[in-house]
Amino acid sequence: MDILTLIAVIIGVIALSWWIKWSSKGIAIASNMWGLGWSPGVRGATINAIASSLPELITATVFLVVLGDSDGFISGIATVAGSAIFNALIIPSLMALVVFFKLKKSLNEHNNRIILRDGAWLLFSQVIILFIVRSGELTYLHGLSLLFIYSIYIFSLTRINLKTKTPRPAFSSSLKRKLYINFVLGLIGVGVGCFFLVEACVFISEEFNLSLPMIALIVAAAATSIPDAFLSISDAIKGNSDDGISNAFGSNIFDLCVAMGLPITLYGLFAGPITISAPLSANFSILWCVLMGLTVLAITIMYFAKSLNWRHATLLLLSYLAFVGAVYNGCISL
Repeated sequence: MDILTLIAVIIGVIALSWWIKWSSKGIAIASNMWGLGWSPGVRGATINAIASSLPELITATVFLVVLGDSDGFISGIATVAGSAIFNALIIPSLMALVVFFKLKKSLNEHNNRIILRDGAWLLFSQVIILFIVRSGELTYLHGLSLLFIYSIYIFSLTRINLKTKTPRPAFSSSLKRKLYINFVLGLIGVGVGCFFLVEACVFISEEFNLSLPMIALIVAAAATSIPDAFLSISDAIKGNSDDGISNAFGSNIFDLCVAMGLPITLYGLFAGPITISAPLSANFSILWCVLMGLTVLAITIMYFAKSLNWRHATLLLLSYLAFVGAVYNGCISL
């Protein structure tokens, strides 16, 4: 590939990332308004997390629908896995660094019960997915099981919210209409951006002769995680560290259970089971164990640090760069 093509590809991916972020504004505005009155740590893990994770769901679905085979499914899974690593390491790091440089202080202390609550659900979801993929064949029942896990998670959070939420202001009919319009237009914009992001990943894979799942693991994952990052950073600047951190964890749980579970369910119902070869299953297992290890690292740092400073942020950032380096050098492959 010549240098001009490489520059064009980089600019294209950046432009698509910006488009997805810009399109997500309408979704974020609507979700923030709908989340008024929800208790801290619950709003971030539910409404904010779902709204900011729609790019991952759409991208995983597009990968599966466009390619229509196990390679497409693994590329979708790689996007979700890469996004989970990005959310767990980069988002808390960016939150702490932005607060440090903008407000000259450490990130506000967060509630450790939220870290343990969402961290436990996240690790549980990761373990279930590891067993599912190692089975060698994915059916709609596997997808439904992931959706069921997420429904239980949401149910447990809504029970917490009913006990602790504050009164929510009433919305006028015109404001409700505007919120729905913003949400729908934002969803359409994100869908368009994610479609072309998948096409860009396929182009990069073919031009560089690289594995498409590996491109999805880094490029698509980072691009679709940008809305999560900006929403969490916004919460951190406002002093809502609980919502920012719970958004990062809640987004991961949504990605793993819904962004993977829904495509598996729909594809399994209409096209039959998805077969995964033994070598691919083995490589995926390695990737997933790395993901779980990095998740444990992030949970440990945030639990014991209580208030994240630039040193914690640097450690999380370096951990992510080490992961990217391992992928680039072939230590992790799909």
